[in-house]
Amino acid sequence: MGGLTEAVVFFKDAEVVKEMFFAEFEAVLDDVVGIPDFASDEIQAAFVQIDETLRVTGVVFFTISFDSRGKVTGQWNIPLRHLLDHASYGPDLGAGPIRVACRSACPVAWYRRQLWDPDTAATGTFSRISTAALRNRLGIISERSDRVVSRANVSDFFKTPDNSPLQAEHSTPASAAPGPVFHRRYRSKLRAIRSAEQLKLATQAETFSRALELQAEDFTRQLLDRESLIRNQKVKLDELLVLEQEVQSRLDRQQRLMHQKTEELEALFEKGGQDYQSQMEGLRKEYAEELERRLKDQAIHLEDALRRREQELYDRATEIVELRGELSALREQNRRLMVDSDDKLLKTMVEKGVVFIAYHPGVEHLVISQDEMPEYLRDPLAYVALRCEVSDTQYREWLAHYRLPICRATDDEMQYCGQPIKKVMRPMLFRSGESDRCHEHSASGLA
Repeated sequence: MGGLTEAVVFFKDAEVVKEMFFAEFEAVLDDVVGIPDFASDEIQAAFVQIDETLRVTGVVFFTISFDSRGKVTGQWNIPLRHLLDHASYGPDLGAGPIRVACRSACPVAWYRRQLWDPDTAATGTFSRISTAALRNRLGIISERSDRVVSRANVSDFFKTPDNSPLQAEHSTPASAAPGPVFHRRYRSKLRAIRSAEQLKLATQAETFSRALELQAEDFTRQLLDRESLIRNQKVKLDELLVLEQEVQSRLDRQQRLMHQKTEELEALFEKGGQDYQSQMEGLRKEYAEELERRLKDQAIHLEDALRRREQELYDRATEIVELRGELSALREQNRRLMVDSDDKLLKTMVEKGVVFIAYHPGVEHLVISQDEMPEYLRDPLAYVALRCEVSDTQYREWLAHYRLPICRATDDEMQYCGQPIKKVMRPMLFRSGESDRCHEHSASGLA
């Protein structure tokens, strides 16, 4: 009897495209060799344990990214054996129910985002892995000729077609008692069916939950965009109304002045008759010249003020750009100082297998790489808010709501309502002034 063989299988478009022993995969992780075929790509892979009869006994479905040279990117560190040792049972691929660790059934919560869910159909991912193992391109020394696993133990959900290598079955020895063997096969078959259905339901639930979250995030973004557009339009409308009032007021003053001058001229004309006709014409001409002169002086004054304002704005913009450049340089210098001072310690800890994990509400367990550690230490809440795809202010408001989910509507004395409300679990779905209101205040706010 031989031991278990550990291998890694790579998928593209749901098909097996490459297989290697786990020792070869460790050489890839140690940056000894690369995989040029996977350059600049994120690949779905599976860590597989195969027994001496080329039957699969355990699978861990994980993702891994490669750079432009085919090297593994980032600080990839998933304890595959640990996950498999603590994984739950899945379908029966010929050697009894196998252990399966995937996104929907991950024994360690903070690694689930680095895993993926297989296709649980009869001809899906498990069938392709089993076929690849039986094909034995890795050249595993097997005992298939001495031992053939009975197909009676294979779940109907995962049975392969009649022309597959699992078609051959053991014939029950004449000396064996039919009762106990039947019961053992029945229990094994029942466990396989149960495990397969549980895994299938878990993967479907994870898919539906993710789709619902993406749809909720999309609707939230659209609603925020609409609200922002409405606010901008209201601001523009208020500005136009103010401008309209100023223009109307100026026009009324000009009309009153014109009416006053006209009445004065008409009174003079009526009193002086024809003698004042020339005087009225002179006054009109003088008024027109004075008005034109005033308009020109005002236009020159406004142009000078506008040029000075533009120069001030240009000088201020130049100063802002220079200050931003200096601030960026200081931040970069500060970051380099932080990285250089702690780089050796962080690098030593990473090489020893230490994983930096922080827990923050909204993102569960957060795995922090060595390069991102200075940014996290500088402002943890800003770092978490960026991971949650929200602003720092929105994350802090959501965090206060998450820690104490009460209605925060205030009365005339600035006292909170304090009515317990339903907690919003994701920062992206939280809206200040709506998510932190009870039904009564939310309804009154909408009214």
